[in-house]
Amino acid sequence: MSVHAHASRARLLGLTALTLVAFTVQAQAQSMGSREFQNAELTELSPALQAEVTARATGGNTPRGVLETMLLNGIQARYPASRIIALDMGRGIVVIATTDNQMRAMTFNKQEGLNVIGEVSLTR
Repeated sequence: MSVHAHASRARLLGLTALTLVAFTVQAQAQSMGSREFQNAELTELSPALQAEVTARATGGNTPRGVLETMLLNGIQARYPASRIIALDMGRGIVVIATTDNQMRAMTFNKQEGLNVIGEVSLTR
């Protein structure tokens, strides 16, 4: 097989791999927003928080969106004008950037109204 044929075959394999990755990422993104996923996430909440989220999830708002907004509002009260850098709702971890360019990692409890239960300052 010629060098050109090897290069063409390698490109084809690379494109195939990229296509598979793209489909996998797209499928995961769709499943994260699926009704089943949203319902499963609701079952992890305390009954009081579950009722509050369900009541607020109207007019196109998703339960996940409501949870994220509630969490952000709580963090904003503690660190005004901060922004969320990363969020893992399943593990109860959020990383924020504060206005003084500090990064903070916080743990929160979904059973207790998304209250922050621990935090650490991250250094660069």
